[in-house]
Formats: sequence, C-alpha cells, structure tokens
Amino acid sequence: MAQPEFTPFVQLLDRIAGFCAQGDTATIMLVSDDNRMGQIHLEAGRIVFVLCRGRRGRDGLDILRTMQRARMSRDRPSVANNEPLPWSTEVILDYLYGSIAELPEGTPQTSVLPGVARRPAPAAAAAPKRSAPGGPALTDEQRTIFESTLAVYIGPMAAIVCGDYFDETNDLRVLATKMAAEISNAEQAAKFKADIAKALNLPRI
Repeated sequence: MAQPEFTPFVQLLDRIAGFCAQGDTATIMLVSDDNRMGQIHLEAGRIVFVLCRGRRGRDGLDILRTMQRARMSRDRPSVANNEPLPWSTEVILDYLYGSIAELPEGTPQTSVLPGVARRPAPAAAAAPKRSAPGGPALTDEQRTIFESTLAVYIGPMAAIVCGDYFDETNDLRVLATKMAAEISNAEQAAKFKADIAKALNLPRI
C-alpha cells in the first residue's frame, strides 16, 4: 500500500479540530517529514493526551507544534496511563496553530465548537534528518518483526514509524527503545520491548 503524501501541518490541525467538533474518540497518529512521530488522543472531542518523540504534556506539544508537514492516520482509541492535559482543547489547538505563544497555567477542558477557524501555521525551522550509521543493514526478517510487533500496539502507522527509525540506526536495541517511546501506555511499551527481545533473541532491553 502506498504511503499517504505529507500534508501541511496546519491542514492536519484543521482536520483534528473537525474531529473535536464532532465529539470523536480516537488516537491521531502523526509522522512528520523530518522524522518526528506524534500522537494526539481524543476523548469525546477533547484532546486529553499528547505524545511526541517520547515527550508528553507541554514538552510534547512544544515539539509537535514545530511540525511543518506530516502524514496522519486515525487509529482505535488508546487509554494512556497519564493525567489528562490541564488545558482546554481550544487552548491546545490555539497553541499548535501558533495563535498563542505560551500555554497558560491551565484551563478547564471543554469541547471545541463546530466551525473552528483556520489559523496560520507556526513558522519554525525543520530539524535535519539523520542518516543511519554504518554497520550491517537490517535483514528483511528483522524489519518484518519490528513492523508486525509494533503494529500490535499502534496499528497501521507502524510501517511508517518503523521506516523512519530504520533510516536512523541499525542497532536493534536502540531501535526497540526508540519505537517503544512511541507507545503512550508505559506497560504496553515495556511489553513491546520484551516481545522484540524474545523474537530477536536479544538480552533484556
């Protein structure tokens, strides 16, 4: 299956705002053109959890809002073992759009109303891509194990996530650790690493 094209991040935010307006419950998976993976968890139209590059909350939002272009998919809802974000969905979207420079101390969560206006995309420098270091390339079997195992936890976005990380490193343990950071549930992330270690006959990761 062909991968979707990268889309301007502001257009993806418009779609996410629409999901919120509809009261959707889902996990939004994002992969940027500079190798940053992110998740936005929606619950009844509210943004309740954000993860980007293994960072949660404000740190995750700070990284997420600098995306320029990305691919997006909707996955089944996933419950994160974390306290919900302290800002309203409207404030979170404003911050991601770049309409506000700073997040307030915290605002009550409310649902986004229909007809959310499109805001200008933030202007930020894209992080440079990193090339995989030298060393033996991963075998097709190893790639398949990573993709099929990660798909159990994050769904169809696993192929894109794995492809991006395969470009960064060939170290199996590093790959497992990086991919585990894309799983928001800590218990499931640990199980993923255990599954990979068993499938590839590695020491405990």
